[in-house]
Amino acid sequence: MDEKSDNIESGSQKTEEFLVKMGANMNEINRVKRRYPMKATRYYLSLIRGKDDPIWKQCVPDIEEIRDTLNVEDPLKEEEHTPVPYLVHKYPDRVLLLVSSKCAMYCRFCTRKRKVGRIQQIPMEDIMKAIDYIGEHPEVRDVIVSGGDPLMRTDKELETILSRLRSIPHVEIIRIGTRMPCVNPVRVTKRLASMLAKYHPVFINIHFNHPSEITKEAKEACAILSEAGIPLGNQTVLLKGVNDDPDVMKELMRELLKIRVRPYYIYQCDLVKGVEHFRTEVECGIEIMKQIQGFTSGLALPHFVIDGPGGKVPISPQYVKEITKDQIIVTNYLDQMYSYPGLNRTATKKLSNKRVNTIGIAYNLKKMPKKGERIDKYAEYDDLDTIDAIRRSFENNGYEVKLLEADVDFFEKLKSSEVDFVFNIAEGIHGESRESHIPSVLEMLNIPYSGSGVLTQAITLNKSRKKEILNYYDIPTPRFQLFRNINQKLDPTLRFPLIVKPDAEGSSVGITNDSLVFDIESLRKQVGKVLKEYDQNALAEEYLDGREFTVSLMGNGKPHILPIIEVDFSHLPENIHHFDSYEAKWVYDDPVKKMDAIMFPTDLKPRLKANIEKVARKTFQTLGIVDMCRIDIRLDQNEVPHVLDVNALPGLMPDPNSNSRFTRSAYRANMTYEDIIMTIFKAALKRYNLAMAG
Repeated sequence: MDEKSDNIESGSQKTEEFLVKMGANMNEINRVKRRYPMKATRYYLSLIRGKDDPIWKQCVPDIEEIRDTLNVEDPLKEEEHTPVPYLVHKYPDRVLLLVSSKCAMYCRFCTRKRKVGRIQQIPMEDIMKAIDYIGEHPEVRDVIVSGGDPLMRTDKELETILSRLRSIPHVEIIRIGTRMPCVNPVRVTKRLASMLAKYHPVFINIHFNHPSEITKEAKEACAILSEAGIPLGNQTVLLKGVNDDPDVMKELMRELLKIRVRPYYIYQCDLVKGVEHFRTEVECGIEIMKQIQGFTSGLALPHFVIDGPGGKVPISPQYVKEITKDQIIVTNYLDQMYSYPGLNRTATKKLSNKRVNTIGIAYNLKKMPKKGERIDKYAEYDDLDTIDAIRRSFENNGYEVKLLEADVDFFEKLKSSEVDFVFNIAEGIHGESRESHIPSVLEMLNIPYSGSGVLTQAITLNKSRKKEILNYYDIPTPRFQLFRNINQKLDPTLRFPLIVKPDAEGSSVGITNDSLVFDIESLRKQVGKVLKEYDQNALAEEYLDGREFTVSLMGNGKPHILPIIEVDFSHLPENIHHFDSYEAKWVYDDPVKKMDAIMFPTDLKPRLKANIEKVARKTFQTLGIVDMCRIDIRLDQNEVPHVLDVNALPGLMPDPNSNSRFTRSAYRANMTYEDIIMTIFKAALKRYNLAMAG
C-alpha cells in the first residue's frame, strides 16, 4: 500500500485516551483484545459521536464477544472447501481468493474473526499457487479477490495478482471485496483506479453498514472508482444496534445510490463465535426488506440472505420454509434444506468432545401433492415439527445436528457433511425397496445409523415377502394372494371378505374404505386400481373381524415392549368399515375433531396380552429389526393374534394428539419425546459399540 495512504492506528496511546474520554471500560476492552485484537483507522474513529453509537459498535471491542458460547469459529465451513491454502472453492463456477490477512480495521462482527490479527501477511508465492489452482480448473469463471482486505496490498502487488488472473482464459469476471472506501478512503487513489481499470471486467464490492459512514471522503473514494468504469456494489451486514431499523436501512440504501453504489446484499449476521450480541431476528430483516421494497426505488433493493455452509440463501417466500421461535428453515439454490437458529438458544448446544459429535438427520419432507398426483403420495413423509423436535432432542444433549433431506442429492450432501452418525427416518422416494435406499448409502460410506438395515427395510416394506417369511416361521398372519395382473385367478381356498392393498406401501397408503371387497367383481376392480394407480402388485388378504392392536418395541436383544394400543373404530360413520383405511387413519382420526382412535385397553386378559407380546417380539427378532418398530396385530375369531403389518420406520410425530402410535405408546410409558429419541439413539450406539457423548 502507498506510504501516504497508510493512515492506520492500532492500539496506540491516543486511541486509548480517546476511548476513555468517550466512557469506555478499558479493562473489558483489553480482556477482549487478548482474544480478538482491535484495530481502527484514525479516520473511522473520528466518525464516532458517542459511546455505543453505530460506528463505535463496529470497531470497539465489547465484552459480549468473549461470552459467546453458542457459535463456532468457521460457520461457513470455509476450511472444508479450501483445496489449496488461501482459496475457497464452494460454488462450482466461482472461487474466493484470499490475498491479504490484514485489514485497515478489525470489524467486531467479522466472519473470519478467527484469523484477524493473528497471522503475518500472506506470502505472494502462496497466492500464486492458489492462482495456479484456478488455472487448472476450467469450470472457474468468477474470482472474488478478498482477505482480509485486498487493498492492504500495494498497487504493485495487486497488479501482479490481477494480471495473473486475467491471463487465465476461462476467468471471465474478477470481483474485489474491500472496506477501504468506508474505513480508510484515502487509500483509494486515481492511480489505483487506473491500474484496476486495465483488467476489466472488474467489479468492486464495498461495505457500508450505516448512513454515517457515507462521508465527503467516502463519496470521493467511490467517485474515483466509478469514474474509472468500475461497477460498485455494497454488502451490508444486519447488526443489532447499528442498522436494525427500517428507516436507517432505507436511508443507507438511498445514500448509496446517490454515490453510484448499487445495494447488493444485506447479510443476516453469521453464526461466528464472538458476534452473537450483533444478531437480530430473521423477521427483522424481512420487515426491513418490506420497507425498502415498499418505499424506495427497486434500484435500492438488495438481496437479504443467510450465508451458510451450503452457500448464500435468499430470504424470501420461495426460500423460507418455516420460521419459528427456535429457527428459520431455508433451502438454498440446490434445494438443500438447513436451519438457521433463532435467538433463544441456550448453552446446552455446546458441542461434545466424544466420538460421536455430529449427527445427521435423514428425512423426507412432507409436501402437498401436485395437481394429478395421488392425495396419499406423501403420507409417509415427515413434517417440519417432527424433524425439528428430533433436532432439538440431539442439540439439548450436546450434539451438532445437520439436516440431510433424502432426495436425489442425498449422496453428495452426506459425503460433504462429515457427520459421525445418521438418525434415519427417511422413507425413500422411488421404488418398492425405497426404505432401504438410505441405509444402503450409509453402509456404502461406512456411516453408522439408527434403525433397521438394508435387507430388513426392504422386506418389511414388501408385504408379500414379509408374510412369506412369517409363514415360514409359524408366525400367524392372514392368508393372502399376490396379484400381478387383473386376470389372475383367485386362489379358491381364500374366503371373502378380502382386503386389497398395494404390496409395498406403508401408513395405510392405498388402503381405502373400498379396499374391503366381498365378491370377485369388487376384487377385480380394486386390484386393477392398485395396479394402475400405484404401479405395483396388489396384495389380497383375508379380512379378520377381531380387535386390532398396535405394539411398539424399542431396543435390541430382547426389545422392550411399550404399552399396547388398541385401535378404536367406534367413532367412524356407519358407511366406513372398521379397519385401518386411509379414511380411518388420516381423515376421521383428526386431532382437530377430537376423535381419538387410540385406546390403552384395560380389559386385556393376561394370557391374550402375553400372546400378543410373544408374537410381536418373535416378529421383531425373525425379521432382523433393530432399535425400534411398530407392529400391527389383529385377532381372528378365536382371539389368535395375527400380524397385519410391520413398520421398521414408525412415525415419530411429537404431538400427543397426532395418530403417531409409536410415540403415543412411549408417552404412556412416561417417556418424554427427548427420551424416545435418545433411547433409540443409545440402542444404535450400543450395536455399533460407539461411545455416547458426555
